[in-house]
Amino acid sequence: MYDGLEAVLCSCLVPTRTLVCPHCLSCFCKAPHRIREEFWAAAPESVWATRNESHHRPAEVLSRAATDPARVKRPLVMIVDDDAEMQRLSAEAVEELGYGFLVAADGDAGLALARRFLPDLILTDALMPKLDGREMCRRLKEDPATSHIKVVIMTGLYTAQRYRSEGVTRFHADDYLTKPLEFRDLRTMLQKHVG
Repeated sequence: MYDGLEAVLCSCLVPTRTLVCPHCLSCFCKAPHRIREEFWAAAPESVWATRNESHHRPAEVLSRAATDPARVKRPLVMIVDDDAEMQRLSAEAVEELGYGFLVAADGDAGLALARRFLPDLILTDALMPKLDGREMCRRLKEDPATSHIKVVIMTGLYTAQRYRSEGVTRFHADDYLTKPLEFRDLRTMLQKHVG
């Protein structure tokens, strides 16, 4: 047991962050949905206020993305996700780590931006409308002009080992991560693939 009023929000890249336990220093983002729901249903107003304050920051970070391939900051990470909050959280984290970034809302837009900007790494959600991240990855890897781009697929749904294997063998992903993604895992992954 601990006092939730004194706890801080975690740094996970999730639309609804949870609190960090001051004893074990873990959050419960990866806990079953029911447990998270029960916690927030019983949380006092002050805890809700802290959570809501962090979720309603303006998306100003997204407006700093470059539009000219020659002027973009390198190394360049492209974030492909249909969730606007995940786009913002990921962009903030990538920028905080010192990388340039681009954002696309689906695989079709991601393909177009990848061909134009040739990012160093693409961080993509697995399932999206129009064209999902796995198929976008396959198409990029089969195109000689873009096959060198590192692609990391993220998912909170397809977490079993068989999906990870399929992501690498069938879709040619360079890495496969499970959501929610913690900030330190993002840093480790970027250092591994981009430097």
